[in-house]
Amino acid sequence: MGSFAVIIKGMFRQEQRNVRVIMGYLLGFAIVGYWMSGFLRYAADTGEPVNILEAFCVVEQHYVNMLFLVLGWLLVVADAPFMKGNIYLLLYRCGRKRWNMGMFFYILMQAFFYTAAMAAFTIIISSFLGFVGNMWSSPVYSLARDVTNNIGAKYNITFPWLVMMKVMSVPQAFAVTFLFLYLYLAFMGVLLYAAALLFSGIAGMVAVIGVHLTGYLRMMDGYTETSLLARAVPGNFIDGTLSYWQSAALFLALIVVLMVLSSIFVKKIEFQSGTEVEG
Repeated sequence: MGSFAVIIKGMFRQEQRNVRVIMGYLLGFAIVGYWMSGFLRYAADTGEPVNILEAFCVVEQHYVNMLFLVLGWLLVVADAPFMKGNIYLLLYRCGRKRWNMGMFFYILMQAFFYTAAMAAFTIIISSFLGFVGNMWSSPVYSLARDVTNNIGAKYNITFPWLVMMKVMSVPQAFAVTFLFLYLYLAFMGVLLYAAALLFSGIAGMVAVIGVHLTGYLRMMDGYTETSLLARAVPGNFIDGTLSYWQSAALFLALIVVLMVLSSIFVKKIEFQSGTEVEG
């Protein structure tokens, strides 16, 4: 465990001042802010307050926001498999397997921080127009009942998840939305890392963008069951039962599979610098 901590600490130290990482976070804030501005403008026009957790639930389950929000995250991890700086020294000290696991845990932790940053951003901005509590607000109820899309067309935001509102409190919906977004970003990050490690950085980026765009197109065509992006939107699968947890289990299974595959093949990969201690 000590070697994992050293690797993860080294990665965060290496990446924390990286302009690419900072720009990835700023891009995420800009994308979330764009869609949130429509929701808050709608709430302001109604003259009624909203729950400070609702903006995250609404924006992070808006299909087009999800399409673009991932771009900020991919910019954060675009250097996968992170073969630069003092990584070779860590490789010598820890061995290939431990180094590989350290990279995985770095991506999982960075995905959590990215998701938490987006959530905190929506809460801070919403606090100027909102309240704290378990109840859904009247503006969000009206938005969920907007079957004719009059509100959606005017403010460029939708929230058709009335079943979620009936079976969950706002904090519960916030937690589930946070978890599903995190799992999707974590999966995309480890997919990028694994493909970049086994093939190349370009191949990794092509793979994740292909999976992401395919998921979006299938979701828009109504094939939510076979769309990974659709499974990152919990409202698609909340029906009063616990079936939506199947999506969480799927993402976890995919992450574990990629972790196992990379652990197997990392022993056979020819790195570009030196010879490492096997571990």
